[in-house]
Amino acid sequence: MKSIQIIVAAVLITLGISGAAFAAEGPTDYLKSLDNQLKPLLVKADQNQGKILKIVKKMLDFDRLCKDSLGKHWDTKTAEQQKDFSDTLTALIEKNVLKRLKSTKGNEIIYESEKVKGDTATVVTIVSDISGSRPVEIEIAYTLEKKGGKWIVVDMQTDGISLVSNYRSQFNSLIEKEGWDKMMQKMKDKLKE
Repeated sequence: MKSIQIIVAAVLITLGISGAAFAAEGPTDYLKSLDNQLKPLLVKADQNQGKILKIVKKMLDFDRLCKDSLGKHWDTKTAEQQKDFSDTLTALIEKNVLKRLKSTKGNEIIYESEKVKGDTATVVTIVSDISGSRPVEIEIAYTLEKKGGKWIVVDMQTDGISLVSNYRSQFNSLIEKEGWDKMMQKMKDKLKE
């Protein structure tokens, strides 16, 4: 489940230094506003887990992420299977967000560009992790859509790798090689670790 680590890294980088306000005018403003909401929560992250996860849920369209991640398999599953998958994937992401949250405090972000076309936007950022002995820069491009007048992230490309495409590839491979039930069991086992 390396793709879960990719989304966690991207989410944490965004949560640690960027943002999401409901009344934000544009997608970059939407991302930047999360910083103002999260900075005070990160000081005592263990005590603020619920509030942090609430902001994560505002930022990411988990329903769309789960559906797109299964691709062609989504429509072949019952509503119960879809819900089980969505609940499990969402719980895995939330668990990893909380686990790795503290490592993003020293990150810095530069907003490189914003392209808006109708209700779709791309915001390209460069994130610098300056916490180690050598600074590391990562490019993260956020794909956002406007829903009900609010921006929400529907995909992320980390150094050119799409989160949704990466998930879809991994889940398709697992389903084809081991079957649906085995894939779900692996996800649930990972959640218990």
